[in-house]
Amino acid sequence: MAEKFDRERLVKLLGMLGSDHDGEVLNAARHIEAMVRTSGSDWDKLLSPAPKRSSDRTDLKKLDELLAATQVSDILKLRLAAMREAVRTGRLGDQDRHLLRMLHRKAVIDGTLVTV
Repeated sequence: MAEKFDRERLVKLLGMLGSDHDGEVLNAARHIEAMVRTSGSDWDKLLSPAPKRSSDRTDLKKLDELLAATQVSDILKLRLAAMREAVRTGRLGDQDRHLLRMLHRKAVIDGTLVTV
């Protein structure tokens, strides 16, 4: 059975490939190859860009509305701008999408949004 691919672990192992210790580099490379094999994936699938979600356009609109709102704090706007970049690059996680939708819903209820 294929395991879920652990991207964070892959990133850590890829960082180890720059080690000055050959044994550590070889061990990291072997772990990476084992991860790919047990995930049921291959390098082509792992390196291809993530497909765009159909909700990306909706999420970008919500982010733009929140960023345009004058009653949204500057600190929150920094986080929202980072979320916007994550949507644009296909890296926004499910928890952040949920947070975005909650923030947007709250702003709609409070009447603080500027329609874009």
